[in-house]
Amino acid sequence: MMKTFTLSSEGVLARYDYLSRLSPDRWAWEYARRNPDLRRDAEARSDDDVSEMKAPCADIRLLKPRNPQRLAHRWGLMFMPDPDLNGFEADAVWNKHVFPDQVEVNCSPRAPGESCDIWDSTVPICQITHITDLQAREFLLIRGKGCVVQVRCTGVSILGLEPVRMKLTISDLKAYERKLKAQKAALALIEEGSVPEAPLWTKTTQILRDGLVALDCLELGMSRREIAIVLNGKAAVDAEWSDETGTMRDAIRYIIKKAEGLRDGGYLVELLGAQLGFNQRAA
Repeated sequence: MMKTFTLSSEGVLARYDYLSRLSPDRWAWEYARRNPDLRRDAEARSDDDVSEMKAPCADIRLLKPRNPQRLAHRWGLMFMPDPDLNGFEADAVWNKHVFPDQVEVNCSPRAPGESCDIWDSTVPICQITHITDLQAREFLLIRGKGCVVQVRCTGVSILGLEPVRMKLTISDLKAYERKLKAQKAALALIEEGSVPEAPLWTKTTQILRDGLVALDCLELGMSRREIAIVLNGKAAVDAEWSDETGTMRDAIRYIIKKAEGLRDGGYLVELLGAQLGFNQRAA
């Protein structure tokens, strides 16, 4: 169990509190959507690119691209989400090549009178979006308690005439431990109890949050010292910025370099776990 702690949410930092419960693939979208090249590609998107319907059996959104999504595929995405939407809101669906350890369920016909634990545990309390790509592959985005879980569906189609039963599965034995960890994390959606009032962070998510803050500050033309003030407060910066050891200056420099690397493609390997060879595209 990783150690968690609270952080200051004073001033503009409160805007980033929602990040604390996001999974690594949602953090990947947060960094990707700040890439100016992705935002330029996203300008070509249209609301007509993806059809949206409501499922007849439950309050579930059904999404399906109407045309090839080549620009989105460059970034590892099934289709291009709105880059103005954050990691919880955006319908960011990663393909399995860049996000190999996503939760996987196998769907099979449900016998008369048979129940489905996954359906019964999620549909009443979660917001569910079903996505079908042009090759008829199916995915789910399940939202709840500030979390988003992407699920890859195998087996029979969820959209068939007969009800299905979904079972968690791990198809890649070499990645068993990683995929089991992803499954356990996904269960946070249906755990009993309320979400903690104060956001809880780990050392890793603190660095990721501070990196996003730094990128947003740089976009506004702020200096490194001004970024340090946003993150640490004016009093701390006044006391430590000119320190001979340069500890605070080095920390800000590291955060910026790390964040820029993640934004400019590092999210694929570091946050999604993609196994990309040299000079290989995401899709």
